[in-house]
Amino acid sequence: MASITLQACPRCNGAVLDYARSAEDGPMCLTCGWRDLQVSDAVQAEVDDHIGEDFVEHVYTHHQVGRGKPALSGWEREKRRRQRQGPAERELNTA
Repeated sequence: MASITLQACPRCNGAVLDYARSAEDGPMCLTCGWRDLQVSDAVQAEVDDHIGEDFVEHVYTHHQVGRGKPALSGWEREKRRRQRQGPAERELNTA
């Protein structure tokens, strides 16, 4: 059975609804959505150990982000240019 407690929310002093079905469906404020979440001791100890530290623990080693495929070499550009040309244009360029 659900119970509503008025002015019980620690955040906004709103009404708190408690279904009392399971731990996941614990008390919830109808106004701001606050929930009374239970955190295990192991998780709380880990959080306490990391308070004040940087969020990212490692340093990125890349100085420049990749921008797709690498540029073609001069010879590769020349081969592709020759492939785009028709046979008549190739004869004019070689003669």
